[in-house]
Amino acid sequence: MMFRTLTVLLVAPFIFAGCAVSSGAEQTQGEIYNVETLRYWPKKVDETSGLARHGGYLWTINDSGGKASVYAFDEQTYEFSKRVDLKGAENIDWESLAQDEQLLYVADCGSNLSHRRVLQIYRVAWADLESADNKGDVTFDKLIYSYDDRPSYPKPEENNFDCEAVTLVDGQIWVFTKNRGDLKSRLYILDPKTRSQIVAPTMTLPVNGLITAADYHSATGKLALLGYKKASVFGQSFVWLVDVKEGILDWQSARYHLLLPYGQWEAVSWESSSSLLVTSEDSPLGKQQVARIVLTQTP
Repeated sequence: MMFRTLTVLLVAPFIFAGCAVSSGAEQTQGEIYNVETLRYWPKKVDETSGLARHGGYLWTINDSGGKASVYAFDEQTYEFSKRVDLKGAENIDWESLAQDEQLLYVADCGSNLSHRRVLQIYRVAWADLESADNKGDVTFDKLIYSYDDRPSYPKPEENNFDCEAVTLVDGQIWVFTKNRGDLKSRLYILDPKTRSQIVAPTMTLPVNGLITAADYHSATGKLALLGYKKASVFGQSFVWLVDVKEGILDWQSARYHLLLPYGQWEAVSWESSSSLLVTSEDSPLGKQQVARIVLTQTP
C-alpha cells in the first residue's frame, strides 16, 4: 500500500509499564470551576475547535467542512483580526491546535466514526502567519500518521479512534483519542522529525468521558484535558489536570473538575499557571465564545 515505508515507533518498556491505569473520576474529584464568558465570537468561527496563543493573538480553527484557514483574534479585546489560509491544504476534520516557539501545528485528526486510516498534522511558521494580511495565504509542511492498533474495519462498539486533542510536550506531539466506545482516552506520542509514522498507544486513560482538547504548561508540568460526559446533549463539561514528570504522564496525580455552565467546550489553552482559556462551538447550550477558567488551586 502507499504507506509501506512508514516508520513504526517503538515505545520504551518503562512507559508501557504504566499503561494499565485504573483509577476513575470518582476517586479524584476536585473543585467545580466556573467558566466566565469573555466575548461571543462571530459566526465565521461558529465551529471553533482549536486554540493557541502567540504574538498578541488568539488563534483558532473551524472543524470539518470549514475553510482551510486559521483565524486570529486580538488577545486583549478578543475581537477578530484576520483570517489566514493554508494554501493547498484541505480541512477534512481539523480539530486541534498545538504550538512551539517557531511553528503552529494544525491537527487534521478528527474521525467521528473511526473510519479514517491516515491522519495528518499541518505545520505553519509563526512568522508567516503573523506577517500575512487578512485573507492572505501561507505555505506549510505536514506529518502523516496512523494508529498501529486500529482495526481494519472498526465495529460500532470499537468507535475509539476519533481525536480532538493534540499538544506538544517536551518537543513531542501528544495525541489523545476521543473514545465513544469505552469513554477512555489513549495517548499516542509522535516524533515531529518523522514525516510518516505508525504509532502505538503509550497509555490508556480512564477519563470517563469524551476528550475534546489538550494543552500543556511547560513551566508547571501540568496537562489540561478538556471534555464532556457522554449524554444526549453534550453531557457534563469537565477538565482533568494532570502532572507530567520527566516526560511521562502521572495519572496518579490527576484531578477531575466539573465546569459550569455546561457547554460544547472544544478548545483549551493555558493563559497562565492559574487560568485557562477555552472556546465553545455554537450549540444548543450556547453561542460560539471564548471564556476563562480561573483555577482555585494553582497547579
